[in-house]
Amino acid sequence: MADVNIDQVVMTLKNKFKTGHQFIFWYDDQGEFADSVDDLIGALVGVATVIELKMGYQLKTKLRLLEAGKSEKFLIYSPQPQPPLEENHLRDMVLYSELFRADAPEILRKELQLPENMYSFVKAHAAFFGSKERRARFMKYDVHSYQAEPTMAIMAAIVRLDQPLVDFFAVLRLILKGGIVDNKYLNDFEKYHVLEDFWRIVNDRFGFQAAEPGLLTLAAGLYVTMAFEQMGLITPADNRYNLSARAANVQTFMQQFSAEAYGERRDDYNQIAELVWDNIRANKFFDQLDIDDLANSDVFPEFDKKILSWIQDQLLLRNDGVMVNGLNIGKLTKKRREMHYGRSRNINHLYLMIRSAWQVIRARDNRPANGFNAMVDEYTNGGFYVDMDYRHFIYEYHMAGYPDYYMRLKRLVEQTYVDLLSKFNTSWNQTFDYHQVAPQLLQRNFYNQYVRNQQNRIVVIISDSFRYEIGKELQSRLQREDQVTNMQMHFLISGLPSVTYMGMPALLPHKQLDLQYDSRSVMVDGQPAKNMTQRQEILQHANPKSIAYRYKELQGKTRDEIRAMFANQEVVYIYHNQIDTTAENKGTEDETTKAAETAITELQELIWRLRTNNITHVYVTADHGFQYRDEKIDDIDKIEVETVAEDWKSPRYLVSERDIKDPGIARQSIANALDNQDSRYVYYPTTANVFKANGSDKYAHGGSSLAEMLVPLLDVHTTSKKSTAHEVTLQINNSNLQINSLDVPLSVMQTEPISSKVTPAAFKLYFVDENNHQISGQIVINANSKDSRVENRIQRVNITLVDQQYDRNQVYDLVIENIDSGAQSRVHYRIDIVDNRR
Repeated sequence: MADVNIDQVVMTLKNKFKTGHQFIFWYDDQGEFADSVDDLIGALVGVATVIELKMGYQLKTKLRLLEAGKSEKFLIYSPQPQPPLEENHLRDMVLYSELFRADAPEILRKELQLPENMYSFVKAHAAFFGSKERRARFMKYDVHSYQAEPTMAIMAAIVRLDQPLVDFFAVLRLILKGGIVDNKYLNDFEKYHVLEDFWRIVNDRFGFQAAEPGLLTLAAGLYVTMAFEQMGLITPADNRYNLSARAANVQTFMQQFSAEAYGERRDDYNQIAELVWDNIRANKFFDQLDIDDLANSDVFPEFDKKILSWIQDQLLLRNDGVMVNGLNIGKLTKKRREMHYGRSRNINHLYLMIRSAWQVIRARDNRPANGFNAMVDEYTNGGFYVDMDYRHFIYEYHMAGYPDYYMRLKRLVEQTYVDLLSKFNTSWNQTFDYHQVAPQLLQRNFYNQYVRNQQNRIVVIISDSFRYEIGKELQSRLQREDQVTNMQMHFLISGLPSVTYMGMPALLPHKQLDLQYDSRSVMVDGQPAKNMTQRQEILQHANPKSIAYRYKELQGKTRDEIRAMFANQEVVYIYHNQIDTTAENKGTEDETTKAAETAITELQELIWRLRTNNITHVYVTADHGFQYRDEKIDDIDKIEVETVAEDWKSPRYLVSERDIKDPGIARQSIANALDNQDSRYVYYPTTANVFKANGSDKYAHGGSSLAEMLVPLLDVHTTSKKSTAHEVTLQINNSNLQINSLDVPLSVMQTEPISSKVTPAAFKLYFVDENNHQISGQIVINANSKDSRVENRIQRVNITLVDQQYDRNQVYDLVIENIDSGAQSRVHYRIDIVDNRR
């Protein structure tokens, strides 16, 4: 046998020589060990001399043996059959010597450490075992896991199964990953005579039968049957892809296949699903099913496409209160995002997009509160969500690749949002008056109100265009961190126009603010405040222990460098510019919503870095907010206002000393905005409209609206101490730990609500036997509920066991495994199933 390890041969020969044999003749009929003569010579040094008996050398060999001394020992190896006695010149010596015959299968069986009853298996698959590399792979597997079906170990070695226990489901997953058409593994199965065994085992496990079995037909049966099982429907009996007779095994396999690479690429599973759908025209099985049924299955990506399309249709019909299996659109999209395809990047973005669309559309009938204070209270207590949901919708729409299919929905969202903006802007501008604003709420009083009298070091982060709703999202993220010891969200009302050159100076210490015509900037107590150096000088005039930095100056700095930069400083202003610098550029204004996401992340990380350097009190605010509309405004819809040389105009405001009374325009006195004697006015559209002026087509600010003027003031207190937060855990509520069915219902409780002290986690649950061999499907549970009520943190799920015989005296474990950390907890079960064949 070519390339067989000869250790067993050598050991046997040495034992024979030790028992007193002087000559041992070995006639190797097929010459299987001809290439190993040199190995034999080396291995028998000091034990015996090896003579290779070649054709025509019998007499010469006989003379050599007759001349040998009695203490000399010889192995006479012939790579040919033993000749008849009458033709054998060594016949007399053979008769009184030892005749050795190497039984290659037996030697190999011992080398592979297989039991005696597997001799015929080794002999039957000599071709496979002819490779040392294949034997090495085969020997990695635990013989107890394949002894009942030894050819499964050959299959495992061919597909390179990387685990000690041979599991047919794991083997099948690797086969399917090898390609449905012209599968390289099945070609090798045929070559090494295990293909018939493969299809026999497939039939036994899944009830799959076909005149000409193929992987596509098998995959179709698995996927179609799984879909009907998930929906709780009977698979059509006349369907040749019906494997429901062994549904438990189908479910187990498909759950394992789907969950196998959670959080990673799952292209194999997904590509097979698409191949099956296209090749068997699977649509015919599911076309007539209700959305309630489709919503329970995640086998085919087409189900998600159908569900997303259905939701779009409902929203276009303004039917935003529709329910699916008792779930509203918000809860349905959350459920789908946690299923197989919902975790993929593109489908996840689409579900987030359509959920945000639902939020905007269902707010269409919102009405503004009466009066300035009531409007502010309403906005800060939840009204801001409309701006946030619209921003999220546009962000997810862009992240999903600007899908044309959802253009009708996008137009509806756009129309709804603009209508809401105009409605609320109109009401705001009917009631807004600087005289109604409490002094502590005015942006121009920020320094005196919040900074001047601080006894400890204070850091003020000013993020350009960081409007209120974005600040609320930052607050929400910071609330998840237990090193945040106290946090409150306040707000400030900006000046008009609501622009950088007004907002940045207003946040500095001052007695007098003046808007200059020539430079279009605000002077602070007669000093310019346009750049960092000028602002730092103004800060240091109020408190010498003050300093100002740009955010980028802190990026990449080490802990020691940051500590040195803040040493001996009592007031530190940090200027951050992510949103405005992106949105003000016509080439990048489409990335405004993405810039907002980046800004939130950067500020969250900055606060964390400051915290680790013992900087524990931070204010986050903005110079102004903004309005963003993803659809460009046609020139015909822009307000035309004539200007004179002394005026200046932008899309959302006009500064002029003239008395303008055009319809759809309101004004505020600059004197009231800056608390000075300025005689000019700021004019602005009373709705969401803009003036016809140079500037951005989508992103605009400077006007009078809640989104532009009401800016966040997030007061954050942190600690430099190490986090004591821990990941949430799961607990099984079932009191009965005996299983009597292949379908195992579980009541799984998230032990604590998510908070700054308890972080969310994802878990996979599955059953194993005493050898830690998985015997069930695998489900994923996302433990992320913030609900304080225990009953609302309980999830009821089902896990399906493999359809096999179980020992009622054996203990089986339910494994609850944290997907990220790998940490496990286990619950012991007994399985007593009278008849587990369905």
